[in-house]
Amino acid sequence: MQHKTVLLTGFEPFAGHPANPSQHIAERLNGETIGGAQVVSLILPVVFGADTERVFPAIEELNPAVVLSLGLSAARDCMDVELFGINQRMVAGSSDLIPIIVDGPAAYFATIDAGSVSTAMVEAASIPVQRHGYAGSYLCNHILYQTLHYAQTRQLPLQAGFIHMPQATEFAAPGAPSLPLESMITAVRAAIEATLR
Repeated sequence: MQHKTVLLTGFEPFAGHPANPSQHIAERLNGETIGGAQVVSLILPVVFGADTERVFPAIEELNPAVVLSLGLSAARDCMDVELFGINQRMVAGSSDLIPIIVDGPAAYFATIDAGSVSTAMVEAASIPVQRHGYAGSYLCNHILYQTLHYAQTRQLPLQAGFIHMPQATEFAAPGAPSLPLESMITAVRAAIEATLR
Protein backbone atom coordinates (compact mmCIF):
# COMPACT_ATOMS: atom_id res chain seq x y z
CA MET A 1 0.00 0.00 0.00
CA GLN A 2 1.37 3.39 -0.99
CA HIS A 3 1.71 5.90 1.82
CA LYS A 4 0.21 9.34 1.48
CA THR A 5 2.46 12.33 1.08
CA VAL A 6 2.01 15.96 2.10
CA LEU A 7 4.00 18.54 0.15
CA LEU A 8 4.74 21.43 2.52
CA THR A 9 6.29 24.62 1.15
CA GLY A 10 7.86 27.64 2.81
CA PHE A 11 9.66 30.69 1.47
CA GLU A 12 13.17 32.04 1.87
CA PRO A 13 13.66 35.34 3.76
CA PHE A 14 12.77 38.47 1.77
CA ALA A 15 12.40 42.25 2.01
CA GLY A 16 15.00 42.64 4.72
CA HIS A 17 13.42 40.19 7.17
CA PRO A 18 16.18 38.31 9.03
CA ALA A 19 14.29 35.03 8.80
CA ASN A 20 11.11 33.58 7.37
CA PRO A 21 9.16 31.43 9.83
CA SER A 22 7.57 29.52 6.96
CA GLN A 23 11.02 28.22 6.05
CA HIS A 24 11.78 27.18 9.62
CA ILE A 25 8.43 25.39 9.98
CA ALA A 26 8.77 23.55 6.68
CA GLU A 27 12.30 22.47 7.52
CA ARG A 28 11.27 21.30 10.99
CA LEU A 29 8.36 19.19 9.75
CA ASN A 30 10.22 17.73 6.76
CA GLY A 31 10.30 13.94 7.06
CA GLU A 32 7.73 13.73 9.85
CA THR A 33 4.78 11.37 9.62
CA ILE A 34 1.63 13.34 10.41
CA GLY A 35 -1.85 11.88 10.18
CA GLY A 36 -0.45 8.81 8.48
CA ALA A 37 1.25 10.82 5.73
CA GLN A 38 4.91 11.65 5.21
CA VAL A 39 5.77 15.34 4.99
CA VAL A 40 8.13 16.40 2.21
CA SER A 41 9.14 20.06 2.40
CA LEU A 42 10.37 22.50 -0.22
CA ILE A 43 11.83 25.95 0.43
CA LEU A 44 10.90 28.30 -2.39
CA PRO A 45 12.71 31.37 -3.71
CA VAL A 46 10.79 34.63 -3.52
CA VAL A 47 10.77 34.97 -7.31
CA PHE A 48 7.75 34.68 -9.62
CA GLY A 49 8.14 31.56 -11.75
CA ALA A 50 11.03 30.12 -9.77
CA ASP A 51 8.50 29.05 -7.13
CA THR A 52 6.43 26.95 -9.54
CA GLU A 53 9.57 25.56 -11.22
CA ARG A 54 10.17 23.73 -7.93
CA VAL A 55 6.60 22.94 -6.94
CA PHE A 56 5.17 21.51 -10.18
CA PRO A 57 7.86 18.81 -10.62
CA ALA A 58 7.47 17.88 -6.95
CA ILE A 59 3.72 17.41 -7.42
CA GLU A 60 4.36 15.18 -10.44
CA GLU A 61 6.97 13.13 -8.57
CA LEU A 62 5.23 12.79 -5.20
CA ASN A 63 1.54 12.70 -6.18
CA PRO A 64 0.73 14.32 -2.82
CA ALA A 65 -2.63 14.10 -1.10
CA VAL A 66 -2.14 17.65 0.15
CA VAL A 67 -0.09 20.65 -0.94
CA LEU A 68 0.07 23.10 1.96
CA SER A 69 2.00 26.31 1.43
CA LEU A 70 3.17 28.68 4.16
CA GLY A 71 4.25 32.29 4.02
CA LEU A 72 5.16 35.33 6.08
CA SER A 73 2.99 38.42 6.34
CA ALA A 74 4.83 40.43 8.96
CA ALA A 75 2.01 42.93 9.63
CA ARG A 76 -0.38 40.20 10.80
CA ASP A 77 -0.86 39.30 14.45
CA CYS A 78 -2.41 35.86 13.89
CA MET A 79 -2.21 32.90 11.55
CA ASP A 80 -4.52 33.22 8.54
CA VAL A 81 -5.93 30.26 6.64
CA GLU A 82 -6.54 31.71 3.19
CA LEU A 83 -9.83 30.97 1.44
CA PHE A 84 -8.87 31.62 -2.18
CA GLY A 85 -6.17 32.72 -4.61
CA ILE A 86 -6.79 35.39 -7.24
CA ASN A 87 -5.52 35.62 -10.80
CA GLN A 88 -3.45 38.77 -10.24
CA ARG A 89 0.11 39.46 -9.24
CA MET A 90 2.31 42.44 -8.69
CA VAL A 91 4.71 43.68 -11.33
CA ALA A 92 8.20 44.03 -9.90
CA GLY A 93 9.04 47.62 -9.05
CA SER A 94 5.51 49.00 -9.50
CA SER A 95 2.02 48.87 -8.07
CA ASP A 96 0.58 47.47 -11.30
CA LEU A 97 -1.17 44.10 -11.34
CA ILE A 98 -1.16 41.59 -14.19
CA PRO A 99 -2.83 38.19 -14.61
CA ILE A 100 -0.98 35.14 -13.32
CA ILE A 101 -2.58 33.02 -16.06
CA VAL A 102 -3.85 34.95 -19.10
CA ASP A 103 -7.53 34.03 -19.57
CA GLY A 104 -7.39 31.92 -16.40
CA PRO A 105 -10.27 31.91 -13.89
CA ALA A 106 -10.52 35.04 -11.77
CA ALA A 107 -9.99 33.00 -8.61
CA TYR A 108 -9.75 29.50 -7.21
CA PHE A 109 -11.06 28.52 -3.81
CA ALA A 110 -8.58 26.65 -1.64
CA THR A 111 -9.55 23.00 -1.40
CA ILE A 112 -8.60 22.46 2.23
CA ASP A 113 -11.42 22.95 4.75
CA ALA A 114 -10.48 26.30 6.28
CA GLY A 115 -13.00 25.93 9.11
CA SER A 116 -11.82 22.59 10.43
CA VAL A 117 -8.18 23.51 9.86
CA SER A 118 -8.52 26.79 11.78
CA THR A 119 -10.29 25.07 14.67
CA ALA A 120 -7.65 22.35 14.88
CA MET A 121 -4.85 24.94 14.90
CA VAL A 122 -6.41 26.92 17.74
CA GLU A 123 -7.12 23.81 19.80
CA ALA A 124 -3.60 22.45 19.37
CA ALA A 125 -1.54 25.59 19.80
CA SER A 126 -3.75 28.08 21.70
CA ILE A 127 -2.82 30.90 19.34
CA PRO A 128 -5.03 33.23 17.28
CA VAL A 129 -6.06 31.81 13.91
CA GLN A 130 -8.66 33.13 11.48
CA ARG A 131 -10.10 32.28 8.11
CA HIS A 132 -9.02 35.03 5.76
CA GLY A 133 -10.03 36.11 2.26
CA TYR A 134 -7.30 35.96 -0.35
CA ALA A 135 -3.54 35.68 -0.11
CA GLY A 136 -2.58 39.12 -1.47
CA SER A 137 -0.86 39.82 -4.79
CA TYR A 138 2.68 38.66 -4.11
CA LEU A 139 4.33 35.23 -4.11
CA CYS A 140 2.00 33.76 -1.48
CA ASN A 141 -1.07 34.27 -3.65
CA HIS A 142 0.94 33.27 -6.71
CA ILE A 143 1.84 29.82 -5.39
CA LEU A 144 -1.68 29.18 -4.09
CA TYR A 145 -3.35 30.16 -7.38
CA GLN A 146 -0.80 28.31 -9.49
CA THR A 147 -1.06 25.13 -7.42
CA LEU A 148 -4.86 25.16 -7.60
CA HIS A 149 -4.76 25.87 -11.35
CA TYR A 150 -2.26 23.04 -11.90
CA ALA A 151 -4.41 20.59 -9.96
CA GLN A 152 -7.63 21.69 -11.64
CA THR A 153 -6.34 21.57 -15.21
CA ARG A 154 -4.76 18.14 -14.66
CA GLN A 155 -7.69 16.80 -12.60
CA LEU A 156 -5.39 15.89 -9.71
CA PRO A 157 -7.26 14.74 -6.59
CA LEU A 158 -5.15 16.76 -4.17
CA GLN A 159 -6.15 19.31 -1.56
CA ALA A 160 -4.30 22.63 -1.65
CA GLY A 161 -4.24 25.59 0.69
CA PHE A 162 -2.18 28.43 2.10
CA ILE A 163 -1.48 29.64 5.63
CA HIS A 164 -0.06 33.09 6.36
CA MET A 165 1.73 33.84 9.60
CA PRO A 166 3.36 36.72 11.43
CA GLN A 167 7.06 36.82 12.13
CA ALA A 168 8.29 34.38 14.76
CA THR A 169 8.85 36.03 18.13
CA GLU A 170 12.45 34.82 18.04
CA PHE A 171 13.17 36.94 14.95
CA ALA A 172 10.73 39.86 15.30
CA ALA A 173 11.69 43.46 15.98
CA PRO A 174 10.72 44.71 19.44
CA GLY A 175 7.01 45.54 19.53
CA ALA A 176 6.31 44.00 16.11
CA PRO A 177 3.46 41.47 15.71
CA SER A 178 4.72 37.94 16.28
CA LEU A 179 3.93 34.44 17.54
CA PRO A 180 6.31 31.89 19.07
CA LEU A 181 7.86 29.64 16.44
CA GLU A 182 7.15 26.45 18.42
CA SER A 183 3.47 27.38 18.69
CA MET A 184 3.23 27.93 14.95
CA ILE A 185 4.95 24.60 14.28
CA THR A 186 2.36 22.91 16.51
CA ALA A 187 -0.43 24.73 14.67
CA VAL A 188 0.80 23.68 11.21
CA ARG A 189 1.15 20.09 12.37
CA ALA A 190 -2.49 20.23 13.52
CA ALA A 191 -3.53 21.80 10.20
CA ILE A 192 -1.99 18.89 8.30
CA GLU A 193 -3.70 16.37 10.56
CA ALA A 194 -7.07 18.09 10.09
CA THR A 195 -6.69 18.16 6.32
CA LEU A 196 -5.96 14.44 6.18
CA ARG A 197 -8.97 13.38 8.27
